[in-house]
Amino acid sequence: MFVAPHLAAIDSLRSQPAARVAELRTGEVGADEDAADLLEAEREFDTDCEALCFLLSQRWGEPATLDLTGHLVRLAGGAELPEPERTLCGLVTELRVWTVENRWLGVGVARWGEAGPLQLLAAIGEEGRGRPADPG
Repeated sequence: MFVAPHLAAIDSLRSQPAARVAELRTGEVGADEDAADLLEAEREFDTDCEALCFLLSQRWGEPATLDLTGHLVRLAGGAELPEPERTLCGLVTELRVWTVENRWLGVGVARWGEAGPLQLLAAIGEEGRGRPADPG
């Protein structure tokens, strides 16, 4: 994994004041791939995410782990969710989250189902808004 572009993308994300989600890496999954290939692709993305989290932890300390399943349930029930949680909860099950200065920043792997792409994503909240909490 080449993390320099991912770190640069995260630094760019932090320079923008609005909440957003950034795609760091996307891997296409072919419809003809067998289960072993899919599992290997998932493992590769998880490894890349762990490596990136390790480097970010060197900068900002250990992240909190946020399970976004409760946010997805709330959204499905008609609750209003702010961005980027609204977008993320449909894509990422688990997000590693840091508080950096006056914002939160998260990294996770999106899984678009068996036939869709895998993505390594980063997200950042609006300035002055605390990190998302587990809705319990």
